[in-house]
Amino acid sequence: MAYGQIAQAQKTYVFTKGLLITGVHHYGREALYSDSLAYQLYNQTLQPPLAGQAFSTAANGKATTWNEVVADSANIFKSGRFGGGGYIYLTYTSLAIQNVLLNIKGNSAVYVNGVLHAGDPYAAGWLNIPIQLKKGTNEFYVRTYFQTSASILFPEKPILISTPDSTMPYIVVGKQNGQMQGAVVVINTSSKTLQHYQLKAAVNGKTMVTSLPAIPALSTRKIIFNFDVTGVTATGKPACNLTLLNSTTIVDEKKVALEAVDSSAQYSSTFISHIDGSLQYYATTPQLNGTKENAALFLSVHGAGVEAIGQAKAYQSKDWGTLVAATNRRPRGFNWEDWGRLDALEVLQIAKE
Repeated sequence: MAYGQIAQAQKTYVFTKGLLITGVHHYGREALYSDSLAYQLYNQTLQPPLAGQAFSTAANGKATTWNEVVADSANIFKSGRFGGGGYIYLTYTSLAIQNVLLNIKGNSAVYVNGVLHAGDPYAAGWLNIPIQLKKGTNEFYVRTYFQTSASILFPEKPILISTPDSTMPYIVVGKQNGQMQGAVVVINTSSKTLQHYQLKAAVNGKTMVTSLPAIPALSTRKIIFNFDVTGVTATGKPACNLTLLNSTTIVDEKKVALEAVDSSAQYSSTFISHIDGSLQYYATTPQLNGTKENAALFLSVHGAGVEAIGQAKAYQSKDWGTLVAATNRRPRGFNWEDWGRLDALEVLQIAKE
């Protein structure tokens, strides 16, 4: 039996029923962690669960069992206390082999027919994972923390531009002119690698075309593109119109809103990271009345759930220095070690230069 419901208007399958087990993995950010379900899965000893079925028995004789779980009116599964180390087991019966998008919020990972995929622990909602459903029963083991929702999307187009996770700079009118760089996600749900595609970006009548790198089958790739802002002469929210092209054929079209501000306002700047070649950004609170000789430079880092531009906007401009805020590479970056530390140091070097 498939645990879910079809929402025809949105061409979305929403999971509303499943089986829940808790206490089988350890919550945390450790490099090495214990996960007894993953262990059984990798050793091919994991059996499809049934309600009331025991998964394991502790030394004290207490059994860990699978229990039925039903989503609430918002289609959210509640899996007990936060960090309870649980999994939700979901199934979907497909009448044929087909490529779809899997969207799960509030999970750290998911196994799709035994294959591990990334999770969306902070429930941002923009992580759409291209997967291939096999004919018959498809199994999903969702590693969850507390609140989780899951759905399958049947896209009208096999190749899409996805803008919610875009990385775009601000335009500082009269200061930042000419070519700028942004990044958006291209989703490839087809079974072929995309090659020789282009992305056309148009802003206020100025157009630039960027050749894209290869995008493997059943994958997403965040691609860097160029756009011309010389047509932006006033503050506001000009649109960046994106067109994905295969030669002269239009594959998909989307819009990304830009921010155009004056030179006294906080703004974001993008840069290609030397760490991995990705496009990242930092934010700036400019010095009051313009940059002066021998002025101070402040580097500010933020907590969980704060974007760098939000961190910069928490400060008023100072007449004795400029503030820059690093991003920590992802919107909710807060653990300023490893990647975060390198990101902060890279931004500091750019700001000093």
